[in-house]
Amino acid sequence: MTAEVFQGSIFVDAAPEDVFPFFTEAEALATWMGDRAVVEARVGGRFVLYFDDRIVEGRYLAVEFPHRVVITWGRHGSVRLPPGGSTLEVTFAPEGAGTRVTVVHDGLPDLERELHARGWSHYLLRLAAAAGHHVDAHHVPPHLVEGAD
Repeated sequence: MTAEVFQGSIFVDAAPEDVFPFFTEAEALATWMGDRAVVEARVGGRFVLYFDDRIVEGRYLAVEFPHRVVITWGRHGSVRLPPGGSTLEVTFAPEGAGTRVTVVHDGLPDLERELHARGWSHYLLRLAAAAGHHVDAHHVPPHLVEGAD
C-alpha cells in the first residue's frame, strides 16, 4: 500500500486571521465541516470532528496563528486510515484582500486519496462560503463517504 498526497487550494474573501479559526475553534469548524467538533488548538491537543456516524480524530502538530496548522488525521474505527494515519497541513497566505488556503493531505493510503479528493473539493467550497457567512446547514453528501471503511 503506497502513501498518496492530496493538495488543493481555494481563495477565501477574508483575512488570514479571520480564516484561521475555521481550523482551530470548534464552533467555526462545525459551520463548514462536520456536525460538531472538539478541538484543543495547541501542539498535542485533540482534534475530533463528527460527521453523521463517522468520526475524524487526530492531534495538532503545529498551530502557528495565522499562517499554518498541521493536524494528524484518521477515522475512528477505520482499518485503512486509523486516527493519526495521515497528516493534514493547512496554510493561510495573504492574497489581495483575502487569503489563499492550501491543504496538503499526506500519507493517505491509495484507496483513500480519491475519497479525500472528493471530500476536500466539497469542503473547501464550504469553507469559502462559511468565511463569507453564506453557508447552508451541513450534511454529508453520500458520494463523499462511498467506499469508506
